[in-house]
Amino acid sequence: MGSRHALLVERGVEPVRPRFLAPDPDYYGSPTSTLTYDGVTGNSLEFFMSVRNETDTFFKGFIGGGWLGGGSLDDEDYFAGQVKFSDTYSRIDGEGTFYVTLDVGQDFDVGYSGNLVISPFVGFNYWQESMSAYGVRCNRDDVGGAYCGAPGTMVVGFGTEAINNKSMWSSLRLGTEITARLLDRVTFRGDAAFLPAAYLMNEDSHYLRSDLGRTPNIEDSGTGWGYQLEGELKIDVDDNWTLGAGVRYWYAETGGISDFVNINVESDLQDFKSERFGVFGNVSYRFSTF
Repeated sequence: MGSRHALLVERGVEPVRPRFLAPDPDYYGSPTSTLTYDGVTGNSLEFFMSVRNETDTFFKGFIGGGWLGGGSLDDEDYFAGQVKFSDTYSRIDGEGTFYVTLDVGQDFDVGYSGNLVISPFVGFNYWQESMSAYGVRCNRDDVGGAYCGAPGTMVVGFGTEAINNKSMWSSLRLGTEITARLLDRVTFRGDAAFLPAAYLMNEDSHYLRSDLGRTPNIEDSGTGWGYQLEGELKIDVDDNWTLGAGVRYWYAETGGISDFVNINVESDLQDFKSERFGVFGNVSYRFSTF
């Protein structure tokens, strides 16, 4: 499956539970720091399965993983009044993704001879992504480059790893699958799930910030929400083999706490958002057991 990924991290300086003297929150903006990972592309391989019994109770799931690359990191920092005193560009190169979804539910035939089936389910999703950003190049800011340099200035070459981000979402899924037979051998399958509880654990490793200590030097956590959508067209080649193609979109967001683990400071994680959009193709084999 090919996919496009985006990630937004916004942190404020307001201390939540300071364990030593934190920076003056009146001096910095809110948010204080914004990291935007955008245009990241990926490819993954996944395995899926679905089992139904004679009472139309089903268990389905898939597991997959792959690699990420391309795209950019825009790292912005603000003084009070949202005066941008630093704006830098880094290239994304490397790292990958891993995910697993497990659902259990019940089929309800609401059409004629199985032409329309509605299948509510409850499930679990784990979604992990890791991205590495290389180099630091100055963008235009609001203070004339006083801290970073003139736009285009290379502070660190693109051959040096600057930041690694590893986000891990664990989510409860409540949703419904709809299966509609359009033609004799053509079926549409749609899947929509709401994530009422999406727990984030995120690790940031800032390799060029010796003042933050050993990596990972920032750990973010919080419980938010999200949703996951999927649509697919399936063609039955014969009674057992099926070809499919579709699209998938995932979204999750949360606030929470950013823990600067080596300097004993916790600050406000104002906004953390993850998005994934992709297209996929698959081949499946159906076992006839009853």
